[in-house]
Amino acid sequence: MNYGAVEHHAYDTYCYPVNKDELKINIKTGKDITQVFLIYGDPFCTEKVDGKWKWSSTRLELTERAEMQSHYWWQTTVVPPFKRCKYFFELRCGDETKLYFEDGFFTPEEVEQNADSHVLFIFPWMNPVDICTHPKWAEQTVWYQIFPARFCHGENPAYTKEILPWAGPDKAVDNSEQYGGNIQGIIDRLDYLEQLGINGLYLNPINLATSQHKYDTTDYLEIDPEFGTKEKLCELVKKAHSRGMRVMLDGVFNHSGWFFFAWQDVIKNRENSKYADWYMVNDFSFKDRPCDNSAKGKYFAFAFADPMPKLNTNNPQVRDYICKVCETWVKEYDIDAIRLDVANEISHVLCNELRTRMHALKDDFFIVGEIWNHAMPWLRGDQFDSVINYPLRTAIMDFALIPGTTTRVLEQQINHCLHMYYSQTERVLLNQLDSHDTVRLVTKTGDKDLTMLQFALLFMFPGSTCIYYGTEVLLEGEHDPDCRRCMPWDGIEAGTYKEELSFMKGLISLRRKHPAITANKTEFVYKDEDSANAGESRVVRIIKTDETTGERVAGIFNFGNKACAASLSQKDTVLSKRYFNGASVEAKGFVIYTME
Repeated sequence: MNYGAVEHHAYDTYCYPVNKDELKINIKTGKDITQVFLIYGDPFCTEKVDGKWKWSSTRLELTERAEMQSHYWWQTTVVPPFKRCKYFFELRCGDETKLYFEDGFFTPEEVEQNADSHVLFIFPWMNPVDICTHPKWAEQTVWYQIFPARFCHGENPAYTKEILPWAGPDKAVDNSEQYGGNIQGIIDRLDYLEQLGINGLYLNPINLATSQHKYDTTDYLEIDPEFGTKEKLCELVKKAHSRGMRVMLDGVFNHSGWFFFAWQDVIKNRENSKYADWYMVNDFSFKDRPCDNSAKGKYFAFAFADPMPKLNTNNPQVRDYICKVCETWVKEYDIDAIRLDVANEISHVLCNELRTRMHALKDDFFIVGEIWNHAMPWLRGDQFDSVINYPLRTAIMDFALIPGTTTRVLEQQINHCLHMYYSQTERVLLNQLDSHDTVRLVTKTGDKDLTMLQFALLFMFPGSTCIYYGTEVLLEGEHDPDCRRCMPWDGIEAGTYKEELSFMKGLISLRRKHPAITANKTEFVYKDEDSANAGESRVVRIIKTDETTGERVAGIFNFGNKACAASLSQKDTVLSKRYFNGASVEAKGFVIYTME
């Protein structure tokens, strides 16, 4: 038995309450382990056995097992009647049996001889206030990410600067070009978004800034006149809410812009500025213009971008200012959520304070962090609700674009994604395949059908799915800023993208109608006909199960280069592409259906 591969702690993703009644208990082992049992009970419950008082326990086999690259993840859920739980594990590796306690591994005989000398795992109490919870509405939200400057040009009489004619979808763009996209343009297209099935609007920064991307904030409390006014934003939010849409703004609080009032005061008064500690300045002799100050260590900035000096979120004054800004956004505009830019660089104390103060205004407020790596420190229920699910994006895209990647490898990577956080958190992670920070998916893939296939697979997993504007019509674009091209409204209105729009509408509708699609329970199925060695093919067969209703939905996704059989027990086909005669799925095709 490989002891070094076994890991469990009575906290974080290994042991946590799902709700006020259920306690999830998971254990990681090597692949040599063939069976796992949980022996559990109340710490204070005893019974008399052979005249002796012994701890009263229940023995339960863990039958749910997820395979990952180097280990197995075993899981179960128990219901402690008195809200506390003491436990240990029985591990089997062939004929070998070991009991796993907090203080090590022992044979059953060793435990019998020294029954009271071993330290059991314990979850002391399921305090309701400590349970990680999220807004229920987020689970069923399909977000639409809008880069306002390039989405739609609406009437904006107060803005008199010259703008360029709206560019076509084939026109590459840069950060200097101004096409006049604004908030009124978003309002004008709410019908389009509603018909698509969108129920969440995520706007990239709209506050006053000097750049085209607006991530260099000049004033957090003013709307950039390029986009409109505060009144216009209020109108957008009100009209979105009337259609059942939530609204999320981008909060850029890791850094400010060069012309933000506090940084301007630091430039003028240097170490004597009352805002000197609002930033992370190492040498106040820095130059009073953006050059290479940050690269030389004069002060810290986002990356090495001098125009975006890093805010000191360790400073209570800075934290209070940021929280007041967000409170103002809620009070004035009635927004429902915030996406925090560069969220892993701001202090945890700010994240905690922000959540507390936002929930005091709206108890179902939703906070998303931009974190590209493992984010457990932010997702314990006291800071963020969600992060952008980049690991899932990587798993799907690598499988699609690297021909040698097998379905078994995809399963291992997907299982890793599905068990990174609490199960309730997995249901609200922001799942997307492209954004303002990445190459457009269709450009990276270079294939229309393969792009659609990746989206069909993405929609099969729990989370809050997010569509980047234009992706629904397969808008192209290289890495930013070119991934921020103008939305092709002429083509949309001319019917050029009927097939693409019908496809995306179908995926969104699928998630609404079938709760199994968004359920956590995901099973990969292998068929011998897919290849000589099950799991070595590029055909993905998934069964999703809603454990509340019992509904089962299956999908077959063919990433291979030849047709595959569609032989799973089938009731009704709900969505398909390149699926023929009810018997086969062509290469780059898929079929999703309910099961008998």
